[in-house]
Amino acid sequence: MTIHKRRGRVPAGLYPALLVMLLAAAPARAGFTETLPQDTFMLDEAFVVSWIDSIWDNQGNQAPLIEPVVRYEPGGGKQGVIHARPMANYYILISQLQYGLLDELSLGLGIPVIIKTRVTPNLSWETGDYQRQIGRVYSEQDFWDWAASMGQPKPTTWVGNLGTLSDMVIGLRYRFTHRMPGIRALGLHAALSVYGMLPTGKHADPEEIMSIGTTLWDLHTQGDLAFHLSVDKDFAGTLDGRLTIGLDVFYEAFFTRTLTSATGEKHPLLLNQRPYVGEHYQVKPGDFSGAALQITGVPYRGPALASWLTNGSAEAAESLPPIISVSVRYTFVHLQQSDWRSDFELWDWEHEKFWRPGYKNILDFNLTVSLLRLGVPAQIYASFRTLNLIPGKNCRSAENLSVGLRVPLKLW
Repeated sequence: MTIHKRRGRVPAGLYPALLVMLLAAAPARAGFTETLPQDTFMLDEAFVVSWIDSIWDNQGNQAPLIEPVVRYEPGGGKQGVIHARPMANYYILISQLQYGLLDELSLGLGIPVIIKTRVTPNLSWETGDYQRQIGRVYSEQDFWDWAASMGQPKPTTWVGNLGTLSDMVIGLRYRFTHRMPGIRALGLHAALSVYGMLPTGKHADPEEIMSIGTTLWDLHTQGDLAFHLSVDKDFAGTLDGRLTIGLDVFYEAFFTRTLTSATGEKHPLLLNQRPYVGEHYQVKPGDFSGAALQITGVPYRGPALASWLTNGSAEAAESLPPIISVSVRYTFVHLQQSDWRSDFELWDWEHEKFWRPGYKNILDFNLTVSLLRLGVPAQIYASFRTLNLIPGKNCRSAENLSVGLRVPLKLW
């Protein structure tokens, strides 16, 4: 529901007060095409916990983030196999500020701050062949004792990115059906959104084997430049405004970035890349494209109380968002091939094969509690996102849980 579709008749003198409140209808219904009223702000603070320990591989099977490493005795048999099942955790604070340039045109700025990241390697050892030199098979302790003698420590849990910025995002949304009353009368709303990345994030430390970066590419959530075309259909007449269906199609491009290779200073056996890779190498991540389908329902509209938000008018409060709304979103994302360029083509391919063409199948579940009808200018929401329920291909099967608060403001 947009701010232009009010139920009932609202006294003209209450419009200035309602303008501040009605902007919250957009997040409450979580539509793809919502914009803010002109000269109105929306503050949004969210805390996100994300975790990942597997990928969908090239065959569409779930697999560890790191392939097993087979070790051989020089001139002899197999020493054993190093298995790793890393678990990576992100703790993120996302601050968003939106502003209504016009009723149909909104500007937004997103500032993600990584509170902390943690990677636990979860290493294990699979024994290999009998070794006559020592009269038994190699143990895990044998291997890491040998590695230590070469200056290579055993990887342990890594914690970093404390209070580090990710890439900031700035965006515009234009709801071009705003001045098409015939289209709006059908309950249809359409918008074009453009998002751009500001390169404030940082790449992973090349000398740390368990390090992870904070850029949008590291998070694998959004391209550097994104275009979205969206349509929402509400059923205000037939279903009393309790259902909205939205469709969003998009293309998101990544730019080529130049990264620094590892010298092996901390991990001489595992990260000594520079002699054959070169000091720098380039990565062009594969672009994203796809579509999302979202269904938003209102299980509980709740009472409409006369309050200071509506200048004491219960009738005006009826126009405010429902107390409880829920939404389910399915997103399909096609992933293009990545391109790595260094002085060593085999090394390039070893990385490119983890970022081959593939796809993501994402499910989002959202619950919003709006307190506007009760006289409190705030909305509380919680959402869960998963890539584990529907198999994908050549993508990470991450999950995250977020909770947040939205507050509308009008300063002039």
